[in-house]
Amino acid sequence: MFYDLFVRRSRTTAKPRKIVFTALEKQQLFGRHFRETTLDYVDFSAADLHEACFENVSLCGCDFSGADLTGAIFLGCDLRWARFDGAILRGNSFQRSWLSGAEGITRGLFEYLRACGGHFVYC
Repeated sequence: MFYDLFVRRSRTTAKPRKIVFTALEKQQLFGRHFRETTLDYVDFSAADLHEACFENVSLCGCDFSGADLTGAIFLGCDLRWARFDGAILRGNSFQRSWLSGAEGITRGLFEYLRACGGHFVYC
């Protein structure tokens, strides 16, 4: 029921994503540490972000579609309205991170993100 109320019915008006990284640069982001910054609406689609760490980063509306997020850690991040269609997620942490309005979230992924510490209600 929680999934139906806070994820499945959530639809946002998509803003254009910011192209910050080239396709080649997206393949070189693995293991990077991003801390205390704002990366809202950045296009991370198809990026290699395995083992990356995001600590207290605003990632509102980012597109992680098709990205490899294996082992990526999100600590205290704002991921509201982010997109996760086809993203590879396993071995993650989403402690103190907010995912309200996130898109591309299946019921199974929703349960996984909650088990990894993610929150879907932003108060």
